[in-house]
Amino acid sequence: MKGVLVWRYVAVFLLGAWLVFPVLAAGLPITTRDQAQAEIEQYDRLLRQRPQDPSLYLQRGVLYFAQQDFERAIDDFNRAIQLEPRLDEAFYQRGLALGRAGRIEEGIVDLDEFIRRRPDSSAAYTKRGVRYIWLGKFEAAERDLKRAVELDPANAEAHDDLGVVLARRGEVRRAAYHFSTCIRLDPSYQKAYHNLAMAHFMMGDNPRALAAIEAGLALDAGHRGSLLMKALIVEAMGDLAQAKALRRQAEFLPESNWSERLEVK
Repeated sequence: MKGVLVWRYVAVFLLGAWLVFPVLAAGLPITTRDQAQAEIEQYDRLLRQRPQDPSLYLQRGVLYFAQQDFERAIDDFNRAIQLEPRLDEAFYQRGLALGRAGRIEEGIVDLDEFIRRRPDSSAAYTKRGVRYIWLGKFEAAERDLKRAVELDPANAEAHDDLGVVLARRGEVRRAAYHFSTCIRLDPSYQKAYHNLAMAHFMMGDNPRALAAIEAGLALDAGHRGSLLMKALIVEAMGDLAQAKALRRQAEFLPESNWSERLEVK
C-alpha cells in the first residue's frame, strides 16, 4: 500500500521539464543566450546574401530553438522545408519545436515523417516517445522508447525516459535498471540519479535512495526537486530535523530546469 501511495505522489510531477539543446558554432558548443544571438546575427547577414539557401534557415532555426524562441524557430524550419522538401533534418527540428510550443500532435506528424525517412534514428524515436508521454499515450511512448534502445543501446536519454514509463506502470525494479543504465552510460545525467533515488525509495531501500540522490546533488547542489526528494528520504529514515532543513533550503529555489528528459519527483 505504501508504494501505491508514494506513486500517486510521484505521478503528479511526471512532466515538468525544459529542453537544453546544444548547438555548434565554429566547432564549439553554444552555451549562452548571447552566443546564440551573435550566431543568429551572422545568419541574418548570410541570408541577406543567400535568401534561397535552406540550410541557413535550418541552422538559424536551431539557434532560435536554443534560445527557446520556438515560433521563430518554426518559421525558419517552415521556410527551409518550402525551399527544400528533401531536407530531412528540418522535419526533425520542426517536430521538436512544435512540441515545445505546445503543438504536440503537429510535432509528432513531423517526427513521423522524419522516422519514415530515417527509420534507424534512435534520437527521433526517443523524442517522439517523449511527446507521447506528454499526451498521456504511454503505450505508444513505451514502443518508441524500446525501439530507441534497440537501435542504440547507448542512448542514455531513451533509457531514462523508458524508466519513467515503466515506473508509472508500477514496474519499479525494471525502471531502476534503466535509470542505472542511463547513469552508467552518462554519469553526468543528473536527473537519472533523481529518478533512481525515487525508484529505490518506492521499493523501500532508503539507503540506496539516499546514495543516489546525493550523487545527483553532487552534480547540482541547488537542484530544488532533488533537495525535496532528499528531504523525503531522510524523513523516512527518521531524521526529521534534516528533512525540515532541506525543505527550508529548497523553499526559495527556482523550479528545476532540466532538459526535455522526464523527471520522476
